[in-house]
Amino acid sequence: MSVRRASTGLQRVVPAAPLAGRDPSPAERELAALDWQGEVRLDAERAAGLSAALWQQHVRTGLLERALALGADHRAGPHLARPEVARRLLAHIDALAEAGLTPAELAACAGEVDLEHPGAPWALAILFGCLAAAGVEDAFEAWLASLDGAAFATYGGVLEIADAIATQPSADLRERARRWATRLDQPVLAAISLEAAHPGELPAEALAALARARSPLVQAAVERYVARTPPDAARPAPGRASWVDVEGPAFAYEVARARMLQRDLEPLDRVRRMDPRALAALGPYALDVLALAGDAGDRELARDLAAGIPSTPGSLDAMGRIGLPSLFPRLLAELGSDELDEEAHGALVTALGDRVAAPSAAAWEAAIAALPGAAEPARLRGGERHSPRSVLAEMRRPDLSAGAVRARADELLARAGRPAQVAWDAFGATLEGALSDLARLAR
Repeated sequence: MSVRRASTGLQRVVPAAPLAGRDPSPAERELAALDWQGEVRLDAERAAGLSAALWQQHVRTGLLERALALGADHRAGPHLARPEVARRLLAHIDALAEAGLTPAELAACAGEVDLEHPGAPWALAILFGCLAAAGVEDAFEAWLASLDGAAFATYGGVLEIADAIATQPSADLRERARRWATRLDQPVLAAISLEAAHPGELPAEALAALARARSPLVQAAVERYVARTPPDAARPAPGRASWVDVEGPAFAYEVARARMLQRDLEPLDRVRRMDPRALAALGPYALDVLALAGDAGDRELARDLAAGIPSTPGSLDAMGRIGLPSLFPRLLAELGSDELDEEAHGALVTALGDRVAAPSAAAWEAAIAALPGAAEPARLRGGERHSPRSVLAEMRRPDLSAGAVRARADELLARAGRPAQVAWDAFGATLEGALSDLARLAR
């Protein structure tokens, strides 16, 4: 019996050989017990039993499903739980290796996963990187190359895979991902490579070629890369596509966000002018523009924009981050919804702090009425005036996911107007560790 030492960090694991199936002998197929005519008859299916190879396959399937669930906990669950999630995922990776996971089986699982399911792309990329087996890099690249860019409704899947490539332990896989930046015929590969690249790593000519791509994924990746690159590093020549021409509201916002992080507030100015092209390009993400860089003077604008945007978890979260009292009536109204009451409650907690324990319109109305200076149209965060200090304090909420923390960090980066490298996705990193660099930036 082999004993595998438990992993304490992400490392490549050599999978055991999976059990081989075998056909039953003719004697085994003819179970004489089925001919017995007593008071009990054996069901033919149950009498046939389950082979060890098939049982092991079921074990691998269950482990893969739980690994994907842990990926969701890592990306969308509370950031404070990440150390425990990391410990459990390491155990699942070890168990999958012991159970004989193969690159082909992992690729088959990846082909069935919804790319928009939070954490699934990240967990799969981590597993590919940890599996030390022949052909695993080829299987990973083949899976990504098979993806149609249209399958990505948002940039989240690209970001997850790129974060995982930077985190996983295979140097060979990271080196292969670097070469994808030149694959303009494969926009998914190019976008992932660009998102995973270190600031200033790409030569100017390669970046210029990428900047001319028409894929929304690549356009967003280029802008995000430029936003985190020091000003003296290689950048694409002027003349990049206007953000209002990028297809898809989620991708148009990614480009607008990247430019605002560089203190180019043209997207905010166009939203404030209610420019029809800008509002059409952004759709519901117009509220995120105000959350990123708006101020107290946007109170009527925020109310008017929200009136034309359907209530979704994303739009309610943006209203909470905007934190203007003009949006509170909308959030109070949503507390009566069975579907969005938790999201509306969370948005009010973002703006006003933990004043009410559970969703309740009456309790929140009383809390709002009791606010000092309730009629003053200040932008609020955690019950205080919006400032770097109040944003940092609210980011320590135990229920916030890594994505929610990142969205708030963008507000600090937009105010500072300079890039900062924060290890948001360091495996099992504590929230306090991820916030330390931001705290220095805010001061």
